[in-house]
Amino acid sequence: MGPLENIRVLDMSMVVSGPFCTMMLGDLGADIIKIEPPEGDVTRMPSAHDRGGVTVGILNWNRNKRAMVLDLKREGAAEVLLKMAEQADVIVQNVRPGVVERLGVGYEAAAARNPKIVYCSIAGYGFEGPFVDKPAYDPIIQGMAGVMISQRTQGRPRAVKNIIADKVTAMTATISILAALNEAQRSGRGQHLKIAMIDAVAYYLMPDVATRHTFLPDQRGVPPAMNTLEPFQTADGYITIAPLTDKHWAGILDACGHPEWFEGDEPRQERVKRSIKSLITLFPSKPSAYWLERIEAADVPCGPLNDFDSIWTDPQFVVNQTFLEYEHPQAGRVRAVRSPAKFSRTAPEMWRHAPGLGEHTDAILGDFGFSASAIAKLRADQVVR
Repeated sequence: MGPLENIRVLDMSMVVSGPFCTMMLGDLGADIIKIEPPEGDVTRMPSAHDRGGVTVGILNWNRNKRAMVLDLKREGAAEVLLKMAEQADVIVQNVRPGVVERLGVGYEAAAARNPKIVYCSIAGYGFEGPFVDKPAYDPIIQGMAGVMISQRTQGRPRAVKNIIADKVTAMTATISILAALNEAQRSGRGQHLKIAMIDAVAYYLMPDVATRHTFLPDQRGVPPAMNTLEPFQTADGYITIAPLTDKHWAGILDACGHPEWFEGDEPRQERVKRSIKSLITLFPSKPSAYWLERIEAADVPCGPLNDFDSIWTDPQFVVNQTFLEYEHPQAGRVRAVRSPAKFSRTAPEMWRHAPGLGEHTDAILGDFGFSASAIAKLRADQVVR
């Protein structure tokens, strides 16, 4: 088992930011109880990518979990969760601020039953202020937190084609939960973690993007620095290069047979622009392997650009064992990404399939001390399913 064996997590979250956080904890060995309403997590909604009744969203955000259905709108449901909280270490939820309190399962109610509980609440914009009740979706967070303006091309802001805000928030929540668990072991007291997605994204984004705005007073109207070069097209694909220093530029241009492109008395920025334009014209004349061999020999950072045909067999990923394949009982053969940390003893692993809706309800309740007759009554009352 992983290093979080014997840690028990009640996961009331849905979609991505919470479920990815709890999946990471599950990869590390924690017992994750996915608690869903009768309609299930939004990621269970059918799509064109389903197989065997299993959605990609459930597979990719919810492995290493057990699942139960608990209708928190029913009378008696809050008491079920609070009784479970007495034997849990962590609760994670990401509904709008105020909802869990109205349902009777907020932090204060849980902590009254288990003072050592670490309760993590995730919200899009925070827990007070003008945006507190607004729905949070990844593109909105990207726009507010500075991601889109930092990705601009030809002067226009661009979205990152990836749910980066949700995933950065999930990682922030995971780190925060582990820190709080460590402190709770020392003090015997848990605490309430409140994480706003816009804060998590800003924390991730700003150290390099805000270089022009770190020293105050700053100058208004100055856009964030953009130092990363776009991929360069070759005869058979694309490569990426990162010539950060003058030595790198001299090395790459010498390797390409044109050291004169970086020479001259013009300001460095102008010589860099000239060199980039010349390389854009030159690189399509030869295949990627030709250029990478020469650029690597010049000790300039560079690499291939993988697509989603080549990445699975890239030799570095193969050596790292980054990807795994396994048999899912309903979906069949499935590919996944391993937890990236390599532990010498307690290695993270895929040890539970992504669960079906309510697949483990009875077993979970039994583990938390509910009798067979109590479970039967909860089912009859449609509190659980």
